[in-house]
Order: sequence, then C-alpha cells, then structure tokens
Amino acid sequence: MWWSRALIVLMLVALGPVGCGFRPLYARTDGADTSAAADLATIRVLGIENRSGQQLRNNLVQRLTPLGEPSAPRYTLEVKVTETLEGQAESSDGKATVGRMRLQCSYLLKDIETGRALKSGTARSFASLRYLGPRYASVAAERDTEERVLTDVAEEIRTGLAGWFVSVRAAKPANP
Repeated sequence: MWWSRALIVLMLVALGPVGCGFRPLYARTDGADTSAAADLATIRVLGIENRSGQQLRNNLVQRLTPLGEPSAPRYTLEVKVTETLEGQAESSDGKATVGRMRLQCSYLLKDIETGRALKSGTARSFASLRYLGPRYASVAAERDTEERVLTDVAEEIRTGLAGWFVSVRAAKPANP
C-alpha cells in the first residue's frame, strides 16, 4: 500500500518539470547545439599564477572545453587564486594534527572582440585534512586536499558561467 503512494509521488516529481518551462542546461535542443556547453567551448582560459593556479586552469579547460581548447575563442576567462592552509588543532608537542585548506578565486569573463567584461564572480571551497605521522603522508594529504578544493572551485566556476550563458540566451528575443 505505502509503495503505491511512493510510486505516485515519484511519478509526479519526475513529470513535474515537463510543462513548467524547464530547459536542460547542457543539452541540444531542436537538433541545433544551443546549449550552454556550446558557449562554454568557446572560452579560452588564460594562465593562472603558481602551481595550484595551473592545476585549476587544467581543471577548467577539462570542464569548459572537453574536446580541446578552441582555435577561435570568443571569450577569455581570467582567474585569480588565493590559497591558505592553516592548522586547526595541535598535538601536545605543538605540531598541527588537523588543518584546513581554503581556496578563493575571482574570475572575469571577457568578450575578445570588444574587450568588454561580461561576467565576474567568485568561487570558493575549503576542506579539512588530517596530518599523519610521516612527512610524506602529510604532504600527500595536503596534495589530495588541494586537488579536492581545486575541483570544487572549477565546478563552481563552470556552473556559474553556464547559468549566465543560459540567462543571456533566455533574455534574447527569438528570431522569427
């Protein structure tokens, strides 16, 4: 009995977005590639300073242009990174046992033709890590934590840009 109600609720949830103007973010519509993915693929990510910046750039390139960097980009993306690592707890001998890594980025999307700034924003992520006994294990924990926050920030930037492209497309009147 209870499962039949659950099935009805599940069907209503699944069919809910059908008539409400829901449009998929990354899908093709009407056979043409009018998705956010097509717009994201026209972005050239500029170089970012330091090691974590280069890793972030690589993450962004993989997420924005999975088929390779554009040969004729329409937009450039500038990113500035601020990374901090601080101890949160100490053992009796004064060494950090728990740390927190924080990554904050500001980004700016520019039109290449006009040089005009189109979209700016910030993305941030933080993660905790536990320092282990041997130095190598602690370094490995730091690198793993850094990889996690860089991935989170790259996803946040991609989502912000995709949402912006969709809102711009929705604001343009349809051509008859």
